Amino acid sequence: MRQIALLILALTAAPAALAGECRSALRPLLLSTQPDAAALQAVRASCQAEADAGDAVALYELALFHLGLNGEWQPDAALPLIRDAAAAGVPEAQYWLAWQYEAGPLLDHDQALALSWYQRAANGNHRLAVARLASAYAGGELGLARDPLKAAEYKAREAQCLRRQQAAAGN
Repeated sequence: MRQIALLILALTAAPAALAGECRSALRPLLLSTQPDAAALQAVRASCQAEADAGDAVALYELALFHLGLNGEWQPDAALPLIRDAAAAGVPEAQYWLAWQYEAGPLLDHDQALALSWYQRAANGNHRLAVARLASAYAGGELGLARDPLKAAEYKAREAQCLRRQQAAAGN
């Protein structure tokens, strides 16, 4: 169950069109309760090829296979992929690291690192990162002083991110 929760959280705020075939083919399989094993293998091969070609988003998607997709649970194999994708500027990977440093079971808790990764992901307009920073400024969390003005600014940014996501999804 923990693996499924990690996988779902990794994708909940993911923009739909960041990578090539890997992303577009993987997304429907993740939403399926019983994805076809052959389809998963084909998508994994596509993700691997795109990652090998230097696509950092595909690298992050490839890491998801190690976090429970297709019954695989190998977080030690996933972490370097996620770190590389985050360092390359993939907001989803940056958010995932922030969340893990703040509260996740896979990395040691470190507020300073969590804050740093949340800020990087927010700079990439990751809606959940923006929302977390709004909450942190409102409540004086993650080592930040309470700042209602900054909290309001981040809440407004969160609404902008949501509108962009909805527009991209055709809603």
